[in-house]
Amino acid sequence: MTVRLGKLLLGLLLFAVGVTLTVQAELGLAPWDVLHSAVSQRTGLGFGTASVITSAAVLLLAMALGTRPGIGTVLNTLLIGAVIEALLRVGFLGTADRWPWIARLLLLVAGLAVIGVGSALYIGAHLGSGPRDSLMLAVHRRLRAPISLARTITEGSAFVLGWLFGGAVGIGTVVSVVLIGPLVQVGFRLLGQTPVRPTHGPRP
Repeated sequence: MTVRLGKLLLGLLLFAVGVTLTVQAELGLAPWDVLHSAVSQRTGLGFGTASVITSAAVLLLAMALGTRPGIGTVLNTLLIGAVIEALLRVGFLGTADRWPWIARLLLLVAGLAVIGVGSALYIGAHLGSGPRDSLMLAVHRRLRAPISLARTITEGSAFVLGWLFGGAVGIGTVVSVVLIGPLVQVGFRLLGQTPVRPTHGPRP
């Protein structure tokens, strides 16, 4: 359990660092944030409130599809946002917005790669996952789809819904939808982790 908790915490930390890199690339909202912005615009709720409500709905859907929350679900909610906020406050890569767009694109891809590694570590601890990753795991199990396809389905669905309802979209949004699934799968393969805890079966 100590090893699993260590994997969970390290994975969440890396996940937060990766998200921070994608935010500082300033090439557009992440796919789920496109949906949050659309919900905010349509309902008049604040962006943060829309994010919380959407996350709760996604978690309930994932639970209905058979994914169980755990301590990782709670820590995902509490730690990732706090670490991102702390990194932004201390000026982590504070001048990135002045970089040439190609450098910011590389920063975005690097951030997505770090998210992939962080996701593999914290999900591979099998102590519960955040709402969006729980939905990914539910799709992975229900459709028997590779983890890359399951992630692309969930991210792509959020992107399309958000875009249709007026959410802001940038080139970084499209890049994220295309790359995040394969990069998460690469993270699982490189680290030898599995997204769920079957007794037998192939790696993701």
